[in-house]
Amino acid sequence: MAATAEQAPEVPPLIWAEPEPDGAQLRPPLTRAQVVAALLRIADAEGLAAVSAERLTTELGAAGASLRHHIRRPGDLEDLLLDGVFGELTLTQGESGTWRADLRAGAQELRRAIGRHPWFARLTFRRPLFGPRALSWLEHMMAVLEGAGLEVTVASAYAGIVTGHVMGTAMCEAEEKEMERVRAGDRSTHERHFDVTSFLDGIVAGGRYPAFSRFLQAGARHLTADESFEIGLDALLDGLARRIERIEPA
Repeated sequence: MAATAEQAPEVPPLIWAEPEPDGAQLRPPLTRAQVVAALLRIADAEGLAAVSAERLTTELGAAGASLRHHIRRPGDLEDLLLDGVFGELTLTQGESGTWRADLRAGAQELRRAIGRHPWFARLTFRRPLFGPRALSWLEHMMAVLEGAGLEVTVASAYAGIVTGHVMGTAMCEAEEKEMERVRAGDRSTHERHFDVTSFLDGIVAGGRYPAFSRFLQAGARHLTADESFEIGLDALLDGLARRIERIEPA
């Protein structure tokens, strides 16, 4: 008997593939904008783990009875959350006069949005970014790079690299804050500082890590998260500038 090919699992459609319900015509009325605003309130106040259709229905009050017209799959909640944050971005192309300034402004704008919604960066790795506002972000970044003379495939890759820097640094910062929260427990700041200082003194005395030890002994201050972000962004933009300079005029 011939073996039959295993069927691939059916992938549920994205919310963006379906027409948006006319919220004014629902009874009770409920617009997508109201749904997104409620989702953002829940995620910001209670974290991603609290986001559910049941919690959203409660948040919406009487209008929650119409939620079934907007939310049909669990992934719809996360897709609306993501696009809601992208909708907060203000993107202006060409006002600065240079591609570099436009890319920097876009990256900084995205970083500010993540600062308002710390859960956002992690969520971007769980769902495809195909919402209209997310696509507007990608379009903006790609258009800036195309305007600098890059072929569209390369522009897409570089836009992803810059966006990845923003998302990656945000995730690192969030994880570091969580680590500090867990480590802190009920100990005082002085107690935690003493623990770390004693450990680092032992590293210097051991002599196994000379470069790191020189850094510790130099007494240099630690860079802030914003300073580290800007250094990384400058390094990326410097590399892009070198590549763009090598493009031969058409």
